[in-house]
Amino acid sequence: MRENIEIFHQFDIEAYLEILKTKYGATAHPAQSHCYLVESLPFYEPKWVEDHVSILGFNYAPLSILLIEALTQLPELVPDEVSVVWTLEQELIWATTMSQIRNNLKR
Repeated sequence: MRENIEIFHQFDIEAYLEILKTKYGATAHPAQSHCYLVESLPFYEPKWVEDHVSILGFNYAPLSILLIEALTQLPELVPDEVSVVWTLEQELIWATTMSQIRNNLKR
């Protein structure tokens, strides 16, 4: 089972990865190229796929909520109206907007 976060907006993936590294302690995966760890949870390097940026997990590990929290640090790159969808295989975990995410994190 693989989790996937889809952000329906093209943004600077390098800036996003830099925030993950500097503010959230993400590191390069020691055994898998183009992969990272955050909170010891693995994920593939985000990439642009058709109409969205995809962040895919692997090894049956869940994705860290910090991947979403880091997006809130980029309001100039990921505006409030952007849709975010989190799935587990084909099952929807949740679908929301960056505005709703930012408001919930402020509580």
